[in-house]
Amino acid sequence: SALIFNVLTGLIGSLLLFIFSRQFSMIFFKTDIYTYYFQLSFITLIFEACLSTPLAYLRVKEVSILYVIISTLRMFLGLVLNIYFIVFLHLGILGVLYSGVVVGVVSSAYLIYYTIREVGIPFSYSKLKEMFLFGVPLIPADLGMYLLNYLDRFFLNKFCSLRIVGIYALGAKFGMMVNTLIGQPFTMIWVAFRFKISGRDDAKEIYARILTYFEFVLIFLTLWMILLIKDILIIVAGKEFFEAYKIVPLIAVSCLFFGANYVLRIGLYLEKKTKWVPITVWGPIIVTVILSWIIIPKYGMTGAGILKILSYSSMAATAWFVSQMFYPISYEFKRILKMVLAAILIYLVSLFFPEMSIWFSLIVKSLLSITFPILLYFFNFYDEKEKEKVKELWFKYEEKCIVR
Repeated sequence: SALIFNVLTGLIGSLLLFIFSRQFSMIFFKTDIYTYYFQLSFITLIFEACLSTPLAYLRVKEVSILYVIISTLRMFLGLVLNIYFIVFLHLGILGVLYSGVVVGVVSSAYLIYYTIREVGIPFSYSKLKEMFLFGVPLIPADLGMYLLNYLDRFFLNKFCSLRIVGIYALGAKFGMMVNTLIGQPFTMIWVAFRFKISGRDDAKEIYARILTYFEFVLIFLTLWMILLIKDILIIVAGKEFFEAYKIVPLIAVSCLFFGANYVLRIGLYLEKKTKWVPITVWGPIIVTVILSWIIIPKYGMTGAGILKILSYSSMAATAWFVSQMFYPISYEFKRILKMVLAAILIYLVSLFFPEMSIWFSLIVKSLLSITFPILLYFFNFYDEKEKEKVKELWFKYEEKCIVR
């Protein structure tokens, strides 16, 4: 029922937007030469609508491995196509849009087939009505999230150039890699899991620990990405797009807040206060729009990256504040701060490294990133239960080695 509804409404809505593509181009750019750009964007929206239900179905079934595989393949295909269209065909922002359409066609075709194969195509009006009443307040939030994700590119295109937008888009792809591989699969499973444990006496403690461990993984991998990105781009990108490395750390850091947002607003879902969710998104949007007019004309894509951090962090803070009114949780923010400080310290150490060959640099910096969980020990990050668990795992590992 949800699949049929989403596909039809997504198709109708996107077609309406497609028809008025020229008007959008005239409104935003005072010329109709960007009509084709808007048409491609609205075509991509059709496939985004088609993907929502199949991805939700994967969440409910908790098939995280399949989701990770699909997310990885989508990300890899998107990166390959971006590099091909931008670096080799020199298409700039058009290359990014073409990539989005191709990835949308391939992924939506497979996932729709997978969903129909699993559940068939029955339709229930009563089920659709129930979902509609719960989900209607979330529509403005989803629209706002879409705007928040693309406001940076809109202002970059307005105040800079298509070349800068292309470089920024490539950097954003790499910057969001950790979120794509870890953050998105987690949030997909989290949607079902959060309700499953809500009746437990220790539910709030579990929610707090989940945020801590989730951020641990994100910060660890984000640190690794930031340390290695310059060398990676030397290998995979052309010289004219090499400066994309400057934007990757900013986008990667912003995703730490983006991921936390989904955990922090849990109370709004558990207490059925979804009407408050749009507030957590549209407040940051207003702030982002105002600051974009001031910062991006002066600082370009670096300013856009900084605004990305500000917008996602303000969204997470708003989500936490509003959710606490209905379902207070004592999150472990001190422990999260320790992780941030440890990551910053390791990054500062990497700045003193001398020039090295690319492959040697990749090895050395990867080893440096591994010191993150070790350094946390000296920050008194781990509690006694966690230390005991680590010892237990270590002893099991030693036993296996002895047996071999």
